[in-house]
Amino acid sequence: MAHIQWKDRYNIGYKDIDAQHKVLLTLLNDLIDLIDQDGTPEAVSGIFQRLCSYALTHFANEERYLKAAGYPGLSGQESSHADFVHQLLVFNQAFDPADPRLLEETRSFLKDWYLDHILKSDMDYVSCVKRYYSEAAIKAVLFDFGNVVCQFDNARFLEGLASLCGRPTEDLKVALYQQSTLTQDYEAGRIDSMAFREGVSALCGMDLPEADFIRVYTHIFTPIESTFELIRKLKPRYQLGLLSNTSPWHLEHAIQTTDVFPLFDSVTLSFKVGANKPDPRLFEDALSKLGLMAEECVYIDDRQAFAQAATAHLMHGITYTTPAALMADLGRAKVAI
Repeated sequence: MAHIQWKDRYNIGYKDIDAQHKVLLTLLNDLIDLIDQDGTPEAVSGIFQRLCSYALTHFANEERYLKAAGYPGLSGQESSHADFVHQLLVFNQAFDPADPRLLEETRSFLKDWYLDHILKSDMDYVSCVKRYYSEAAIKAVLFDFGNVVCQFDNARFLEGLASLCGRPTEDLKVALYQQSTLTQDYEAGRIDSMAFREGVSALCGMDLPEADFIRVYTHIFTPIESTFELIRKLKPRYQLGLLSNTSPWHLEHAIQTTDVFPLFDSVTLSFKVGANKPDPRLFEDALSKLGLMAEECVYIDDRQAFAQAATAHLMHGITYTTPAALMADLGRAKVAI
């Protein structure tokens, strides 16, 4: 039996639904291939189990989105999802490579359910979930750290390094930020603190003492008092989150020492997630910790590209420029202050 080919008209265009549908399609095609090629019952059963497991994950995500959006057809979706998983288990239990009738019934069910479900049942909820973006009440405000909660100045780090090793700051700037990926690797968790210090030491041409290195590396932040005040005002009404590209030593010696750090309900940091913004895994980590939908969250970042990435993930992304502009943007996002 020919593979089911993905077509543009199958696109839902909402969140990660299309990506999950494509994974389901791959698993369905793998199962159809095994059936057509007289695969062993053990191999077919393995695909059935993988398909069931992934379908359950996908259905749970989809139903969470529909529930949050108030979709009136949620119960029908839940029933259809349960029927699909039940039928998969029935076919898995009854699978017999010597029974052509059962094989054809299995193939037809897989193809017909998949196409019918996406083109009819899933398409029915698209307008509802997309409308939710403009209708959702904001329940959380998330902040980037650098240049949103605290200003930072890497020139201070370079000047501190220069004072330790004697190399010109401009040479160090080029070596560290243009000819090296040490900072990105450290913030993405690809190297640890010791490896970062050793890498920078090599660029400086000397072994930088740990205590001195930490001091010059972390003393680059200055509180933005207007943001501190904003966080305190928002705390009684909203969940608060911190979502930042940062490193273990910045966390330990700068971020955690700020007065407002204890006010955050969730903290998502690049080195812990293992990726840097704008990777969507950071946004998903924050949403998971808060237990909220993206549409219910505002995210503030000084980098326009990162604020736009949050918006693409269906958060309400705001680019921080000035305190006054931020207050106006929050007002447009219907955040009460």
